[in-house]
Parts: sequence; structure tokens; C-alpha cells
Amino acid sequence: MRIALLTLHTPTATNTKGASALPYHLLKFRRKDISAEIWSLNLNHCSKEVIEQSGTELDVKIHTIPVPKRMRWMKSPYIRIFLPKPLLCYIHISSNVIDDIEKYLSADNQGGLFIYGEELARYASMFKKYNIGILPPDCEAMYYYRMLSQPQVPIYKRSLLRYGLMYHRYAKITADYPTGTNIKYFLVGKEDAAFLRMINPLVQAQFLQHPHYDISKNICQNEVLTLPIRLLIAGQCNHYMAEAMKEAVKGMIRVADSIKEYYHITFLGKGWADCIFQLKRVGFDIEHKDFVDDYAAEVASHEIQLTPINVGTGTKGKVLDAFANGLMVIGTLRALENIAVESGKSCVQYETGGELANWLIKLAKDRQWSLENCHSEDLIKKIAKAGREAVLANHGRKKIADEFFSWFE
Repeated sequence: MRIALLTLHTPTATNTKGASALPYHLLKFRRKDISAEIWSLNLNHCSKEVIEQSGTELDVKIHTIPVPKRMRWMKSPYIRIFLPKPLLCYIHISSNVIDDIEKYLSADNQGGLFIYGEELARYASMFKKYNIGILPPDCEAMYYYRMLSQPQVPIYKRSLLRYGLMYHRYAKITADYPTGTNIKYFLVGKEDAAFLRMINPLVQAQFLQHPHYDISKNICQNEVLTLPIRLLIAGQCNHYMAEAMKEAVKGMIRVADSIKEYYHITFLGKGWADCIFQLKRVGFDIEHKDFVDDYAAEVASHEIQLTPINVGTGTKGKVLDAFANGLMVIGTLRALENIAVESGKSCVQYETGGELANWLIKLAKDRQWSLENCHSEDLIKKIAKAGREAVLANHGRKKIADEFFSWFE
């Protein structure tokens, strides 16, 4: 069976300069009888060496598609404000590329076209003879819909205008998605798939569990119980996390005297200066790292990952990686949605800073009690173990790849 991938980003093992890891891991764990070639616009600007490395690791040939020169001047904010559709929808794929993909697919009676990025969905209508699987992978219209519901957005007219405009643009292209019995959309969020069907009732939309990515060889579950508890906060403090992190910091500060001696907190990523200052001021032991060479190894050196996300769509890859690497995950609804775990058993989901603070107190007391009574496992380890088992069973890369590529048979 042959699969042709048409993608905005060159697939890489991690999200190198863009959302590029999902197609990489689907292709990496495809069945051996599936051959593939990739046509990439390389919007993540991978070097020739990185492209060759991905091609070798995936056992595929990667063709790079030149981005039209007109995209340079269309990036101007004075031009973009008047565009009725998102900017990337104006990328044109030449007829020569379409012919090359058609030629590749026609050499086999089985297979089809895999499109990564909803801005390229319109090209599905050019391949009527084949099954087509489109991975948006999230419903971008729903993201902007959720942003408009954030408490802080209506306060700022500029933000309200921006998010309202982007919602209209993405809702328009979603409503215009090509449909047919040979076209199916795969989304890594249940609500994303439902929202897509609400806008475009004719579309075939299926929820696809998001695969986990990298696993370190040295996960923290194999270690003995120690204090302080190593807690990780990873990512960037941007609009996805800023409001939820403010709530988390307030909760932690209120109970600082009860928990600060029990936790060593590592911030991994940028934009955390204010949070670090506030927590250090009340006595928390804080470490900050902008970047690490081996992300999986860094994650696995901790015991808990705290992920306060206030807005987003789909499934959060870094949260899956924390589960897969043996960490207990504490997060908000948006951090944990679409992951096959259960709060209190295989993760902890909280709503308020006060609820988070209560859990941190409970976990610290349980660790102290377990140490005093010479236990080899405490509540943190039990929940982490259950979470890892659930994610490995339900979000395994081969399992998800088999499910996705079965559509093309």
C-alpha cells in the first residue's frame, strides 16, 4: 500500500519549529507493507540535514515544495487584515506537484493521500480515485471560539476584534471543507470533531487518540521515595497557560508555609519570570531552565508535572509525554481533555487554585507518611503508575498508526 503525505511542515521526531511530530510518529510506526513519500512545504524551515535525517528515519523520500513568492508580501499586517481566509489558505500547490503525487499513487491499487494541515484540505477534491485522510489535527475554529469565551478577551477591543476575525475565517474554511465518501477528517479531540460536524454536517469526522512521543529509558517510577518532591512545569507562559498559571500561583502562595519545604519546582521554557519571582518570594525552591537537549530525559527526572492550561483544543502532546515517562500529572480540564485517564486514579484534574493547593498538601503529607513508615510506594507513585499504564495502552504509537492507516485500505 502506498501513502502520499502532503504537509505544511516537514515531519520531525519533535515539534521542530512547528507542529511536525504527529505525522512523523504515525509514519514511523506504520506497518512494514506501507510505503510512503512526502511532499512538504517545509514551513518549519528544516535544514537539508534535518530533512535527510527524517527521510532516513522514516524510510521515505521527502520532496520540498517551494512556497510561492507572493506569500512574502501577503504576510504584511496591512494585507492580512483584509484577507477573507487564513493566510496559509493562499499557498498554491502547482499542477506539477499534483501530477507527481497522482503518478506515485497510481503505481499501486491500494493506498491514498494523507493531508496534514487544514489549510491544505481543499486539495482533497483533486484526488477522487483515492481514500483521503485529513489531519487538521485540531479544529482551529473551535480554538478561536473558546478564546472568545475567555474572561479577559472582551475587556480588550483589539483582542476581541482579532479573535472574532480569526474565528470567522476558520469557520468559513471549515464550512467549505471538501466532503465525500472517500474523504475523512481525523481530529485528536472529541469536541473538535463534534464542532467540525456542527459547522459542516456533511463531513466525515473521526476522533483519533493522539499518540505519545518520546520515552526516556530512565523513568522516575523506578526510584526510591525522596524529599523534596520534584515538580515540573513545562512549556511557555503564553495565552494558553497564563491565566490558569496565575490561579495556580495564587493557590500555592496561600499554602506556601505548609508545602514549600516539600517541593523542588523546575520551570522549563520561557515567560515564567513573574511566576518564579512570586513563588521565590514566599520561599519556594525554584529552578529555571530555558531549554534542554534531551526533553524526555529532563521530564523523566521529575515526579509530578503540573500543567495549568486555560484554553486550547485537541490533545496536548507534552502532557502525554509526561504520562508516558512515569510522572504523575496534575492539570486543568483543558490540559487533560482527550487523554484516556481518570482523575483521582490515573491523574489529578483540578478547577481552582484552592483545589490545587489542597492536592499539593495531601501529596506532601502522604510522601512524608510513606517515608516514615518505610513504604516503597506512595500516592504519587500509584497515580503515576496508573497514568503511565493507561497512556501506553490507549495512546501507543503503533496502535494509533494502525487505526489511522486502516482508513486507506
